[in-house]
Amino acid sequence: MSRKVSDRHAFTLVELLVVIAIIGILVSLLLPAVQAAREAARRASCVNNMKNVALALINYHDTNGHFPVNEDYFESDDVLEVDPESLEEIRWVSREEAGNLPTEGLDGGGWIVRVLPFLEEQVLFDQFDIPNHGINGNWREKNPNTLGMNWTLDPGFVTALGQQPSVLNCPSDDFAGPRDDQYPYTDGGEVPIQGPPPTIATTSYKGNAGDGDFEFQEAFVAAPGIDTYDPLFGCYASNDCLGVFWRASYIKGGVKLRQISDGTSNTFLIGESSPVDGNSAAWSSDGDWAITSVPLNWNPDTSGACTSPGAPQCWTQYRGFRSKHPGGANFAFNDGSVSYVNDGVEPLVYRALSTRARGEIDGL
Repeated sequence: MSRKVSDRHAFTLVELLVVIAIIGILVSLLLPAVQAAREAARRASCVNNMKNVALALINYHDTNGHFPVNEDYFESDDVLEVDPESLEEIRWVSREEAGNLPTEGLDGGGWIVRVLPFLEEQVLFDQFDIPNHGINGNWREKNPNTLGMNWTLDPGFVTALGQQPSVLNCPSDDFAGPRDDQYPYTDGGEVPIQGPPPTIATTSYKGNAGDGDFEFQEAFVAAPGIDTYDPLFGCYASNDCLGVFWRASYIKGGVKLRQISDGTSNTFLIGESSPVDGNSAAWSSDGDWAITSVPLNWNPDTSGACTSPGAPQCWTQYRGFRSKHPGGANFAFNDGSVSYVNDGVEPLVYRALSTRARGEIDGL
């Protein structure tokens, strides 16, 4: 009895290559869609974080009658007195003359530390709210028993500085999270660090300081829009600024909602600011405010005079808002809403949205 064997047809090399090519084309077509979907999800999470921070700030305001303040750490330096209405510099005055100098000295902590209880981070806040240290200490104090937010002599306190609240991380930003080399915790002249500089948690979101200059840097001339709109006084060492948060806002006692006469829905409260640089991205001190006189997503490493031979120091230009989202960044307003601002926003409109009481009516 004979057995009939069925004919078998194997794939030829050409057919196999065609199938592989088709699969490759399908993957190339699907990959951008998958990446876009993932970015949309990350952006939605980022928006949710910002809304939570904005609502926490509003709740803080409702409880305390003002937004939380920043206490810088340059107690021995003078303060530039400015007039936000005339946009003029008045004079340099001592900290004591400027007023509201805390009796225990300046702790070096910012508004993020003070709003932690309203972000369901009471336990973390308690690690900074301790007698004689943290937000009850003095950054410039030489006595190690009364140090402020630079109490890096204590291992437990250093551990707290490295804790990263997830609400301060934008999922789209691969630089977000605890990092090394974060000023001011790398400055041995300001911080009594023992051993290597600690790992410091960072923030993807910074408070809106307005559109003042940063520190009278000639490098700003290279950034488009910088010289087309006043003011050019610096908020870096001033008793007032045009936004809501700045380095020495303790002098004003914290901005109040009634002082935002341009309208809460027309004025930035916080914005995205990727901690890509190692300059000032620590959420616990010095890294929680940015200005709009630096254009949105401006990159001083690849743009303008900062890339020229013999260029001046350009780290100040990192104080602008920037994100890892394509084409723009998210901003939360003083009414708690969040909007996406495109990179192409007209510079004067962008800057107007950051001032609290200049009378501008421009919108997005």
